[in-house]
Amino acid sequence: MSYQLRCDRNSPRISSRRLQGVYRPGAMMIMVALMLVILLVGAVFTVDVAYMHLVRAELRTATDAAAQAGSETLARTQDPDAARQAAILIASQNRVAGQPLTLRNQDVQIGGVANLVANGRFVFDPAAQTPTAVRVTAGRTSSHSDGPVNLFFAKLFGIQSFEPTKTASAMASVRDIALVLDVSGSMSSQDQNGVQRIDALKTAVDVFLTEIRDNAPDSLVSLSTYATTSTKRVDLTNDFTSVQNIVDGLSPSGYTAIGEGLLTGSDSLLNDANARPFASKTIVLMTDGNHNRGIDPMTAMSTVQSSGQTVHALTFGSGADQQLMQQVADQTPSGTHLHAANSTDLAAAFREIARTITVTIIE
Repeated sequence: MSYQLRCDRNSPRISSRRLQGVYRPGAMMIMVALMLVILLVGAVFTVDVAYMHLVRAELRTATDAAAQAGSETLARTQDPDAARQAAILIASQNRVAGQPLTLRNQDVQIGGVANLVANGRFVFDPAAQTPTAVRVTAGRTSSHSDGPVNLFFAKLFGIQSFEPTKTASAMASVRDIALVLDVSGSMSSQDQNGVQRIDALKTAVDVFLTEIRDNAPDSLVSLSTYATTSTKRVDLTNDFTSVQNIVDGLSPSGYTAIGEGLLTGSDSLLNDANARPFASKTIVLMTDGNHNRGIDPMTAMSTVQSSGQTVHALTFGSGADQQLMQQVADQTPSGTHLHAANSTDLAAAFREIARTITVTIIE
């Protein structure tokens, strides 16, 4: 009896050890199998997500390149159809998900830019009367020619493809610029630095033309001056040296007909032989005095506004009518007014205006 009792007393411990030895490895196998499945699912999605990022980057590159090519062609040829075909061609030379990107005619819009918005950027305007910009909308979707992008492993979970899209806009950086300069008698006086104002103007114009040449070489510049009346000195040209040579030979005399100068500069942008229909039109108007002859500047501005031109106004010296020139600039989209107290300020103001003209940010 005692032997039987000893056996009965020990048997539960033996049974427990046997159970632990048999069932613990089985539980671990289940956990390992579950972890492998989780790792496999993660690897599957990692591969496809990485591929999706790659395709989006390729699509962005191709779309940006197409928009830039279209805008460059529009600037150079002034032909919207040529711009559209250039965008389509460049897109086809870029591969997205292993095949050339196909654009349809309707994927390339020719338009302009709307007024400067609050965040300091321009926005594409498809209804603009003057074409200056190109927008490209590209995609790999079921509605586009190339169709959606097939995925690899995600198909195991019922996800067959994804459909990325990208929009890019670029502005045709071509500008026609009318320099309209005050050469009235007051320009013979000296500024705060003891520099004759006409000499300060000559230096400032050289700074301006250098900035334009370096940063917007496709621009054309005309030169008009005004005193008692206004005179066209140089038609729109890319020969900036010839413009500077005329400026260097200017001498001051007479009264101040600011309105007449505005009309002469505006007419240059519209009717010079080299005037380009799709170029951005800008008048850079400078004075050191007060309007006292000819048509009122605000009346002249109605012609400027109707032509879609922008006026950047500069005043020089304490005698200049800053209030009037601010009002003139305010009449046009993105127009600015800067005041220069002396020759150093004048050169800086012309440089700033040149940089304002040559830098365009678009969506």
